[in-house]
Amino acid sequence: MKDNFKYKNWDLQNYIELERKAKKLTENDLENVSGGIMNKKLAASILMGLSVLTASNNIAKANENTSLVAATSQSEVKNQNVNFEITKEQAIEDINYVLKVIKDRHTSSVEKLPDEVVNQAKIEIENLKDKVNVIDELRIVCRIFAKLCDEHSMVYLPRCIIGRLPFDTEMRGNKLVCANGDFKDYEIVSVNDISVQDLYQNFKNNFGYEIEEFVRFMFLENPTGLSGGTLAVAGIDVLKPLKITFKKGEITQSSDFNLGHFSSGHSDYSWIKYEIDEQQSTGIFTLNECTFNDEYINTVNKFFTEVKNKNLKNIVIDLRNNNGGDSKVINEFAAYIKNLPTTIKGFRSHIRANNKLIYEDGIYKLTKEDVKLRNSLPLYDGNIYVLTSHATFSSGMWFATIFSDNNLAKIVGEVPGNSPTGFGDITEIYTTPNAKLMFNTSFKKFYRPDETKDGKKLIPDVQVPVKDALNKVYEIIDEEKNYGHFETEHFDVIYPKDSKEQCEKALKELEESYNKVTGDLKVKIDKKTKIKLFKTKDDFHKSIGCYGTDYANWVNGTGNDRFIKTHLELTPERMKEILVHEFTHIAVENINRGHIPFIFNDGIATYEANQTWLKGNMPNLTDIPETPDWLIKHPQNQVGYALAYSFTEFIVKNYGYDKMIEFLKVDYQNNKFNFESIKDIYSKWRSEPVKKSL
Repeated sequence: MKDNFKYKNWDLQNYIELERKAKKLTENDLENVSGGIMNKKLAASILMGLSVLTASNNIAKANENTSLVAATSQSEVKNQNVNFEITKEQAIEDINYVLKVIKDRHTSSVEKLPDEVVNQAKIEIENLKDKVNVIDELRIVCRIFAKLCDEHSMVYLPRCIIGRLPFDTEMRGNKLVCANGDFKDYEIVSVNDISVQDLYQNFKNNFGYEIEEFVRFMFLENPTGLSGGTLAVAGIDVLKPLKITFKKGEITQSSDFNLGHFSSGHSDYSWIKYEIDEQQSTGIFTLNECTFNDEYINTVNKFFTEVKNKNLKNIVIDLRNNNGGDSKVINEFAAYIKNLPTTIKGFRSHIRANNKLIYEDGIYKLTKEDVKLRNSLPLYDGNIYVLTSHATFSSGMWFATIFSDNNLAKIVGEVPGNSPTGFGDITEIYTTPNAKLMFNTSFKKFYRPDETKDGKKLIPDVQVPVKDALNKVYEIIDEEKNYGHFETEHFDVIYPKDSKEQCEKALKELEESYNKVTGDLKVKIDKKTKIKLFKTKDDFHKSIGCYGTDYANWVNGTGNDRFIKTHLELTPERMKEILVHEFTHIAVENINRGHIPFIFNDGIATYEANQTWLKGNMPNLTDIPETPDWLIKHPQNQVGYALAYSFTEFIVKNYGYDKMIEFLKVDYQNNKFNFESIKDIYSKWRSEPVKKSL
C-alpha cells in the first residue's frame, strides 16, 4: 500500500479546541462505549492517569489558518490592532499580572516562581519602551513563558496578525522549500533580508517548548509554518508586505507578499479512517485528532471487527498528524488489545490545587469483571506498530507512550513533539488588564509511565523520517515473515530464509576484505555494520525508492548510516564488488559524516572494490576540461564512476592513502571547495593516466 503522507494544516488552536471539549466520562458516555457492552468501571478507570483533560469550554471556533493560538473575541478584549498602545507603566502591570497567574496556577510555582521566569521578567521591564503595542507585549509575554519550558502554557495571537503566506513550505534536507505556487521548488532564503536560520533561532528564543523537535516542526516542518504568528514571534513586522527571497540553482529572486487567509495544499484530510491491506495482512488505523465521540467509538469497533474477521496479523496506528485532544480515545482503543497487561501503567501526575500538589499514581489493575466483559469484544492479539512524527503532540504522544511503556507496540517514525514527563492540562483563559492579551497556563505535571525510560523524549524503536514510517513498517513485516538473521565478526546480516548458504559465502568474502579497507583508510569501526540482502533486484529497488526509474537500471547497492543494502541477483564476483564498495562508504563515515564530493567518496569505494572495468566508460581526453571544478561537481552517473575510479587510482598510486584521506576529510557543504588545493594533481592526472586509459 502506497504511503501518501502529508502534514495536515496543523496549528495549536486546533489542539486547544479539542482539549477544551474533553470532559470527564458521564453515565451516557459509558452506556455508548462499544455499543454499551463495555464495563463501565473499566471505561471510566482504565489508564485514568491520562484521561482528565478538562477545562472550561470558553474558546471560540479556531481560525483554520492560524499557526499559533488565536485570541477569541471576549467582551473585554478590544479590537486589537497595530495602533493600540499602552504606557510603560501599564505594560509593567500586565507583566506582573502574568507572573501572578503563573505563580497561582502553574505546577512549577507552588513555592515560588522559577528564577528563570523572574529574571526574564526583569529583563523585559528594564528594556520597555515608553509606549508598547499589542505585538510588543505578545513578544514580551512569549519570552517569559518560554522560560517555563511548557508547550501547554501559551499566549494567544492578537487578531491583527493572524494570516499566512499564499504557499506551503516543506523541509528538503536542510533547506526550507516552497511547496506550491509561483515559486514551487525554490529554496526560501530569507524574510525581510533575515535568513531563515536566524529567524528560526529567534523563534526558538521566544517560543516555549520542551524539546527542540517540536519548535523545529512549528517553524520549519509545518506546511504553514511561515505564518503571521511564527514570524511575529521571530521578530518580523508582519503588518507590512513581507519580502521573501527565493533561490533555485544560480537564480535568486525576491518578491513581496501580504499575509492572508489562504487554503493549504496540505489541508485535505480525514480526522479518522482505516484501511485494510489483506495482501500484507495489515490494518492501518489513522487518527489525526483525539476526539472521543460516537464516530470514534463506532469506527474503532468496526476496525477491530474487520481485523478479526479477516484474521489480520498486523495493525498500524498512524498518529503522525495527531496533535492531541481527549485522551479517552486511548482507553477505548486499548480495550480491544487481547494481551493488555493486568496491571496497566498510566501517566502519574502532580495536580496543582490551590497551593498544594496532589499526586495520582496512574496505575490501574484489571478486575475479573473487566476481563470477562472484554472477552465479548473482537480482541486482537497480533503485532502493533505506532507511527509518530514531530507533530505527534499531547494526547497523541500519550497514545504512543502508553502503548510503548506497556509493551503493546513498536514505535516507528520520529520523536513526538512533547515530553512524556512534562506539563499538561490547561487553565481557563486569562487576559492582561491593559493590552488585553490572552493566555493560559497548565496546572498539571505528568510523569512517564515507565520510570526506567527517558522522560524527556519518546524515542521510537525504529527512527526513520516521517514520510518513510509506513514503508518501514512494511519492511519490518516482510523481514519477520520472509527473512532470517545471522551475524559474523563484523556484520549483522538479514537474508532471505531460503538463501542462507549463498549469503554466508558472500559475507565470508566481505570479512576477508574488512581489514584491508579499514587499514587503508586508518579507521576503527566500533559497532557491527548491518547488511540486508534482498532476494531480487526489484525488491531492493523498492526498498530504496527507485523502482521503475532510470536510476534503477544501474544501481545495485547502497551503504550509509552503518547499513548496507544489495540483492542476490548478482554473480559471486559482482556481489563481492558491491559489498566491498558499500562497506567502504561505511568506513568513510568514520572519517567524515559531512557532504563529501562524489568523485572522492565513490572514487575510494570503487578503488577498494577493484572495479577496474569502470574505466571503460572514460570520456575522450578532449571532453575533459583543463580546470578541476567540473570534476568535483560531477554528477553520480556511469561516466562519473569512471572518472572517480581513475582519479582516485592516480592519487593513491602517486601520493598514497594519506593524501586521499586528506581529501575525504573535506566537507563540501554548500559547494565550497578550495580548487587550488587539487589543481596540480588534477593537471598531472589529466595529462598522464587518462591518456593511458583511453
